[in-house]
Amino acid sequence: MALTVDAGEIAGVVGANGCGKSTLLSCIAGVLAPREGSVRIAGASVWGTRRERAAARRALGYVPEGADPPGFLVADELWSLCAAARAVEPPAQELRDALGLDELRGQPLERMSLGQRRRACLGAALLGPPALLVLDEPDNGLDRARLEALISLVRAHADGGGACVLASHDDTLLDRLGARVVAMTAATPAAP
Repeated sequence: MALTVDAGEIAGVVGANGCGKSTLLSCIAGVLAPREGSVRIAGASVWGTRRERAAARRALGYVPEGADPPGFLVADELWSLCAAARAVEPPAQELRDALGLDELRGQPLERMSLGQRRRACLGAALLGPPALLVLDEPDNGLDRARLEALISLVRAHADGGGACVLASHDDTLLDRLGARVVAMTAATPAAP
């Protein structure tokens, strides 16, 4: 499957469970190696030289479906590690307010609900901001207020020239984001 997401664009990957949406996003994020083809983020190869891989990862904000960073971390540590890896500042007050991050400070990720972990990971993914956001089912576990914040943040990211690719089963979310829909079928898996 070929997929290009331009600056300022939001692409929503849809399809039945098991068709490869999460696998595709994992390949884009550099978690899984694709069987064939290549992945480039802001011109840098995710699987290229050490320098290219580092540049691609600095340009990436990723939230996997389970939002499962290492559980021994507390939220502040997650944000600090991601900020240091991208050479950017920790979450600004606007981002902290939008996602309610201040209430998560100092909490171990392993003790958070799915929605709280999702918010903590979204806060880390949006640091910088990255050139590309990769979000797998980003609305899972979010209450209505945080869902509205997510929509605003992703739209603002795209309006500011960032790109986003997300997997979702929620047509309303994709419509509200103004996402270009990319359909996957089981007959055309993205990767191993």
